[in-house]
Amino acid sequence: MAEHLLLTLPFPKPEPLLQRLQGAFPDLKITYLRHEVKPLEAFTKHDMDIPPEILREVTILMTMGVVPDPADAPKLRYIHFNVAGTDHVAHKPAFKDPKITITTSTGGPSIAVAEWVIGSILGLTRQLFQYKELQNVRAWGLSAPAPPPFTLDGKKLGIIGYGSIGRQVARLAQALGMEIIVYNSRPRVTVEDRKDRNWHQAGSGDPDGTIPSAYFHGQSKEELHAFLSQNLDILVLSFPLTESTKYLIGEEELSILNAQSPTLLVNVARGQAVDQNALIASLKKGAANGGLLAAALDVTDPEPLPADSELWGLPNVFISPHASSVAQQTVIRAYRILQENLVLKQKNGELFNVIKKASL
Repeated sequence: MAEHLLLTLPFPKPEPLLQRLQGAFPDLKITYLRHEVKPLEAFTKHDMDIPPEILREVTILMTMGVVPDPADAPKLRYIHFNVAGTDHVAHKPAFKDPKITITTSTGGPSIAVAEWVIGSILGLTRQLFQYKELQNVRAWGLSAPAPPPFTLDGKKLGIIGYGSIGRQVARLAQALGMEIIVYNSRPRVTVEDRKDRNWHQAGSGDPDGTIPSAYFHGQSKEELHAFLSQNLDILVLSFPLTESTKYLIGEEELSILNAQSPTLLVNVARGQAVDQNALIASLKKGAANGGLLAAALDVTDPEPLPADSELWGLPNVFISPHASSVAQQTVIRAYRILQENLVLKQKNGELFNVIKKASL
């Protein structure tokens, strides 16, 4: 069967990347239809008018969120997402169709996101954001920060969700002298259990799972609370959003987290991973009164964050608009994963980053 690749992405047509694909697969028909929304809106706006003649012919789709009904695209057999998370479209019929293989770009954004994580941590712990505010008003001097700045060596960093992003965060944190412990929903006991089975950039991440000093796991509050009680200085959330992980971190969890010492929370998972009202209350309470030291949030609930949200005005918060993965290399890696999977598909090999539909 002649293959027809359709790309529905919210970016200008990337000619060099498409030429590379075409060079690797000369017989592949490629159609690029730009999804006319802002890139960050593609997580919430999934509708797009695709000509019926293209839908009838397409066999491969690369997309961020536009997922046609299998009944309208009868030849569609493979969907590749240029992002790592698919919770925003997991309800679509294609995710239940056994004839359609779905892969993600897991591993592609991890380097960019991990840099954002470490950059935001440094910005908060070394008071870089306050110094930028002083610079803006041409003021020379200390901002009298409270608590005072501290370095990261010797600090304990916990990661919930030790996937591609968590592993790259651990790699960078280890280089800064931090101790890393991790928590997953399922056990990672053996050497084989701890290996990364997803796509990853060579030289990045923790492919063998040897960086953490301790692995925790569980699916109960008691098991999660045991992990949060490990006197963490920093907690990074990097897990996928599912029904079981919605609002995983709430008032009780934040109290446990800060019981021994105030913690810095970093969320690059999803906004609904955290009870936002509890988060705001803990941040307003502050480190001196048993609340969070600070928070770095690339995701909020909802998105975009309303202008009247209290989060905007809190001095111990750094917010970015779900942009931690935005980098030229992230886009390039998404295409690279697609290209490598197309080669594997031709050879009837096992593709990278396949979504296991039985778990949805």
